[in-house]
Amino acid sequence: MSTPHKRAMEAVLEAADIDIKAALEERGITDKHSEEADDTILDVAILHAWRIFVRINEAQGLTVDPGLFVDLASELAEDMAEDREQ
Repeated sequence: MSTPHKRAMEAVLEAADIDIKAALEERGITDKHSEEADDTILDVAILHAWRIFVRINEAQGLTVDPGLFVDLASELAEDMAEDREQ
């Protein structure tokens, strides 16, 4: 992974961390190991993934397709689940 790519990834993770902390606080969640915290973290992760998907599409001059995002995310989840089973 290139240095600029590492820096970009670190910036995205830092932004997500800030958003997760804010979301947990807004929802009054204090137990970071609870199901509510898991759901909140997943919400933030999906939102960040969506924003990145939109930005990449726009930068490439492509139309943003929410259905494609859902399909790709579903395929990824299925692939990861299969990998864990093996």
